Amino acid sequence: MSPRTKEQNDVIREQRFRQIRAAAADVYLTRGTAFEIRDVALRAGVGYGTVYHYYNNKFTLLGDLLWEAFETARELTERSLPASAAPGMAKWEALERFAADLLALWAREPATFILYKMASEKFHQLPVGATAELQHRFEAELFEPIAAAFAGIVASRRAEEIASLLFGSLIGCAGLALYRGSPAPDAERTSRLLLAGIKQTASEREEN
Repeated sequence: MSPRTKEQNDVIREQRFRQIRAAAADVYLTRGTAFEIRDVALRAGVGYGTVYHYYNNKFTLLGDLLWEAFETARELTERSLPASAAPGMAKWEALERFAADLLALWAREPATFILYKMASEKFHQLPVGATAELQHRFEAELFEPIAAAFAGIVASRRAEEIASLLFGSLIGCAGLALYRGSPAPDAERTSRLLLAGIKQTASEREEN
């Protein structure tokens, strides 16, 4: 058997990275940051030393997992944002589509849910200073664009509050299923109900 090429080795290496990160996401949903490398190895179906070969501690692993999730979430946000020139109703519909797409993404790739959940808690579970750049970019590239979208259809002073309400509600809905290993909520129906409630609340506050 001829030896593998560098390209083949690179593919295998990347597949192993992804396998380990996916296992870490599953374990995190069960144990939080109390998990150990051995838990990830067991979940991934690889040797204990294999995980250590790629990640020397669980916080390095979590950091890599979160950055990969960030890139995936950023791409979704850029695709789903309502156009700046769209009328109010079109923006509400686009935000509803975004919320449904985000819920569906979380169900497919739990690491992306973990990113939003940890961001909502200011990444306090991780070592101080380890996530400063990630927190800054989360705010700038994942949170602020949604707040800006809301600012085009509600009073600007309330846009960040309403964006926080949306994300908090989505995290709560998805978390109930992900942490229990239950079926994911109906993304379309959940998004529709949440945005209808947020729209009603925003309208009432504008009138008062």
